[in-house]
Amino acid sequence: MPAWEQRKASEVFQIVDDRGHPTLPVLSATQNQGMIYRDDSGRYIGHDESNEIGYKRVLPGDFVVHLRSFQGGFAHSQYEGITSPAYTVFRAKEPTSHSDRFWKHWFMSEHFIAGLSTVTYGIRDGRSISVDEFMNTFLAFPAVEEQAAISRLFDYLDDLITLHQRKRLSIRQRSPVWS
Repeated sequence: MPAWEQRKASEVFQIVDDRGHPTLPVLSATQNQGMIYRDDSGRYIGHDESNEIGYKRVLPGDFVVHLRSFQGGFAHSQYEGITSPAYTVFRAKEPTSHSDRFWKHWFMSEHFIAGLSTVTYGIRDGRSISVDEFMNTFLAFPAVEEQAAISRLFDYLDDLITLHQRKRLSIRQRSPVWS
């Protein structure tokens, strides 16, 4: 098994600031689901649609640093859309050398989130992340084939956990003993 590489985040990822796509759907950042269509969020978020020209474009496989990233990690997107200009969007410089699914799991891990304390600032409820400082941190990662295998394992475990949670909920709803 080859050794894992260690490189600065800025060597692996690039910040993108692609604006001027107001016809794309608006995406919202969530802590558990990554980027979702705002219309699917179940919440009405009023905004001036004329401002969408300044929203940032997000592509599938991109990551978004949002207002709650210090609590839930970086949001991964499966969708193309636009998001708040207050957020930072970044992606792998060499997409064929990196599995966005691997990084999705890493950027939402407790270990990574705990490490974000070194690049956060502010004392208010929603602390900010210094993206420049994050880009200077070192990331360890295996070859893309191993990244894909690791992400498949975590995807499988996530699906299994979700299945068992649904079964448990179904049992609790049918039986007053388990309520």
